[in-house]
Amino acid sequence: SCWTVLADATNLDQFCQNNTVDEFYLCHTLEHIHTLSYSEFLRNMYRKLKPGGVVLVVQTDVGKVLEMMSRSELTFRAGRTAIFTPKDRLKKNVYHQHFNMWSADELVRDFEACGFLATAFDAGSWKYDQIDELVPEDTIKCHGVRIPNLGVRAIKK
Repeated sequence: SCWTVLADATNLDQFCQNNTVDEFYLCHTLEHIHTLSYSEFLRNMYRKLKPGGVVLVVQTDVGKVLEMMSRSELTFRAGRTAIFTPKDRLKKNVYHQHFNMWSADELVRDFEACGFLATAFDAGSWKYDQIDELVPEDTIKCHGVRIPNLGVRAIKK
């Protein structure tokens, strides 16, 4: 079963006990965890999972976005709005602000540093659709470009 929790996602103690969770699924979520809470959040997920429990992460692969920018497949402004939450989206929900970014390999390393057995997988992509506030034409011309996601599966040993 799946349920939605409308609460501070970093405070796992408020809704689950240690060693009780089968799976955490973070779809375009981990980048919203504040830098000050990030490592503690990973360790807390480990603490909450049952042995063999899993964390699945799907989100923008910033390593690949930077590669696309270097190959001119994305303009600078399109790459920037894919990495950092644009103002129009923050006005709708300030909690959408991005604090972190990863490539699949670097996120695997973070999970491994917290005791997980982690592997990357292909998590598809999303269609670029964002607009820069000051120079919209630089982002509009990139609309429809596929932005790669990273996928990481981390298992509690």
